[in-house]
Amino acid sequence: MFDDQYRFKGRHALRVSKLVGAFDELKKTQLFQRNIDVYTNAPLIGFLYGRMADKDFKKNPTTGEAYSQSIMDRQIIQASSELRFNFWLIMLLDKNYEPDEEKRITKAFREYGKNPEDAERFDSYARGGVDVLYENLIEGANEPGDFAERLYEFLDDFNDKFNKTINRDEIFKLCYTK
Repeated sequence: MFDDQYRFKGRHALRVSKLVGAFDELKKTQLFQRNIDVYTNAPLIGFLYGRMADKDFKKNPTTGEAYSQSIMDRQIIQASSELRFNFWLIMLLDKNYEPDEEKRITKAFREYGKNPEDAERFDSYARGGVDVLYENLIEGANEPGDFAERLYEFLDDFNDKFNKTINRDEIFKLCYTK
């Protein structure tokens, strides 16, 4: 797992293309620099926002071929430790997929890369994360200032949803209790 080329297909390919595209032609400003940057972040965003998406095979009306955005195997291999860590996190935390804690640990570590259903679930979260990122960062934005405003709003919303409830004292207690 995470040692071969990866392809976004259909509407997700179009959305990844927009997420890595320059939104300010003069300054060549981008939200994400490369497709791999989207792929390393999207599964976590999809998981945190509870969004999964089925594969999509939307076709280009001119060529009749499915839209596709590739990530070369070299980039996947270079990011494999980050992707593997993200996979482990999702397998460990996804109680809806597997309610039993011991089985989640087994899925994450002992069965890593052996179960196609686990890999598909990870990719489903990646596609869902692409949808969340596109909807929050790209959709409805037309001018460079719109993109900056949408990014700020998304990060502010993310902070409100996921960071404001974190209590540092509780984390320290968990780390240093005997």
